[in-house]
Amino acid sequence: MKLLWMILFGILAAGCSTKHYYMLSSPHAIETEKTIKTTIGVESVALPDYLQAGKIAVLHDDQSITFLDGAFWAVDMQKDLTNGLIFDLQKSFPQSRIYHYPWEGTGQPAHLLSLKIKRFIAHGKEVYLDAVVRLDNRDRVISIREPIQKSDAAGIVAGMKRAFFRLEHAVADLLDDMI
Repeated sequence: MKLLWMILFGILAAGCSTKHYYMLSSPHAIETEKTIKTTIGVESVALPDYLQAGKIAVLHDDQSITFLDGAFWAVDMQKDLTNGLIFDLQKSFPQSRIYHYPWEGTGQPAHLLSLKIKRFIAHGKEVYLDAVVRLDNRDRVISIREPIQKSDAAGIVAGMKRAFFRLEHAVADLLDDMI
């Protein structure tokens, strides 16, 4: 009987653990519209493995990565960040056709954009975001550091949202300069 109570208590304790789910992309208010008229095919955003693990990762001073207990990504990060980038670029360039490349039947875009995130992680009191943006075989490196107000999962995700939004603006400015 004692064993049965221990098993029941274990099941209840495991079922009561708190899980929090987060996502980075959300509609942003794009304040400026660019006047470029073109077609841009956006390839899927490439991510480091730790961002695709489904949990929120943190980098430590010894260069090890750990995952926060009970903090999970609510969506597939690659799809979420790709869709968020495309959506915000569509709002920035309303006179252009910007779509996820390749889509069947859309033909070849005038420009091909890819984004490879090399590092996107909280460390200490900051979020670090390093990415390589490729437009028509021309690469640009963008590095962003965003402060974290609170070092819990919600604070880290808020810092990551701000960093990714800054990256989207940098990509829009880069497109405006290069096209």
